[in-house]
This record gives sequence, C-alpha cells and structure tokens, in this order.
Amino acid sequence: MPVRRRVLLMTVAAALALAAASGARAQDVAAWRVECTGDGKSLDCRAIQQLFQRETRQLVLSVLARRAADPKGALLQIQMPLGLNLTEPIQIRVDNGAIEKYPIQTCTNVGCFAALTANERLVTSMRNGTDLKITFQDGNKKPIELAVPLLGFGVAFDKVRT
Repeated sequence: MPVRRRVLLMTVAAALALAAASGARAQDVAAWRVECTGDGKSLDCRAIQQLFQRETRQLVLSVLARRAADPKGALLQIQMPLGLNLTEPIQIRVDNGAIEKYPIQTCTNVGCFAALTANERLVTSMRNGTDLKITFQDGNKKPIELAVPLLGFGVAFDKVRT
C-alpha cells in the first residue's frame, strides 16, 4: 500500500476513533438548523445537523433533510469521512429502534455520501426520538457508531417542508 494512502487511512481512522471516544456527539451541539438558497424565483431549503470533532472542529458527520415527493417522508443526505469500507452499507436507527441499511453511493474529496428516502415511520421516529444513530465501518472493517442529536429536528423539518 502506498505511503500516502496508508497515512490517509490512519488519519481517518484516528479522527473517527477520536470523534467516537471524545464525543462527536458533543454536549455543545446545537439544535438542527435550516439553510436556504435561492435563485430569485424559488428557495431550496434543508434542515441540517453536523457533528464536529471537539478539539479540532473537523467535520465528522453531516445529515441534511429535504422535502420528499411523499409529504410524510424526507430525503436524507449523510456525509461521512473518507476512508470507509464501501462494501458494507451504513446502518441507521433512532434511539434503540429498528436498524435500516443503506449503501454509500459515492465519495468525493470532502467525504463519502449516502442518500436515502426516509419513510413516514422513520421521520416520525426522528421527530420523537433523542438520537439518530449512524453506524459505518472504517477501512479496517471496524464499526463506528455516531449519535446525531435530534434536538429541534421536527421544528426545522417543518420549516423546510413549507
């Protein structure tokens, strides 16, 4: 394995381990927020929650929710770090609920991405739950679970849907 790739994998693994151990779900995490962009004719809004590594403020995980064709569902996009095992799907669940699996679709220079349509049951669980738990595997197939606080999800998502 080339030295550069090995260093990148070790850096990602270290960042993920630090994030999990030091609380990427930091106690100072804010509620979900709404961001909108527009072209003068229409607005494109999304509800966003991000987890940062506490000491370095490096982005570890980002989840955004948009309006879906089904008014009771949501389009979710999850951004994860580079260096993941791409052959295994990510697992998501709210609190200790049922696990749902979704593939990682692509990776770019800023991270790896999974996009999914959350059904009404998952959206309702997110509205009423405490944490959205996302589990993925690092390059060594070690599972890493991060908890995304759902504080303010319902309010933010309601603003996105209007």
